[in-house]
Amino acid sequence: MSFAQRARMEAWLPALLLVTGSLVFLGTGRHHPIIDASLGQAGSDEFFRSFAAQMLHMPNWESIHLGILVGPVLWTLGVAGTARLIATQAIPLADIGKTALMLGAGLWTIAFVLDGYVGPRLAQAIATAGVGADALPLRTFAINQFTMARLGMLAIVLIGAAVLVLSGGMLVGSRLRSWQAVVARLGLLVGGWPVIAAAQGEFSPGPFTSPYWSLTALSLGLWFLLLGTAVPGMRRGDQGLL
Repeated sequence: MSFAQRARMEAWLPALLLVTGSLVFLGTGRHHPIIDASLGQAGSDEFFRSFAAQMLHMPNWESIHLGILVGPVLWTLGVAGTARLIATQAIPLADIGKTALMLGAGLWTIAFVLDGYVGPRLAQAIATAGVGADALPLRTFAINQFTMARLGMLAIVLIGAAVLVLSGGMLVGSRLRSWQAVVARLGLLVGGWPVIAAAQGEFSPGPFTSPYWSLTALSLGLWFLLLGTAVPGMRRGDQGLL
């Protein structure tokens, strides 16, 4: 493989992974029902019965969650290649950023396996038992959802922190008016918000019942999409970004 071919692959393969991850994440995520007070008082038996019924009445529940799950995994693979293009003096930031994203994507995967695959099976147990005889299935379902929510909160904080750190690394050595610098400055805002929201308790016990969740997910998906468009304009090592 020639140097030119290698350079093109180093730029376009991460870009493809990032863009594909965002398209899958946003495309499937828009079909996920909103989880809010319309299901009942949060944490009540009514809430969990309504949530369980919602799972069972959506035949594409598992496929939706698979898409939401796959998005951050593809982002992680894309960032693994993108981090190599960040200026040499910012390599420590790139390493921290891609490691945080890897940890966040790992927790995200577990959370959405619990919600997308374990949840419906527990929901079926609630429906089978019936009201009045469903105390144990409800308890098990509630524990599963609480675990998913906490894992989701940790995951979104790590993903936000990764965006924040990677954006800082991208600004090192970049021209002020370059597209890469614009994406990086946006990343400081997009990545900083989940960290601040979690610290203030907005995402407790998890981010998914927050009124800001849809906007948070949308902003993250769009930022990684924009990052994908910026990658082909990045150079390796000391040259930083165009």
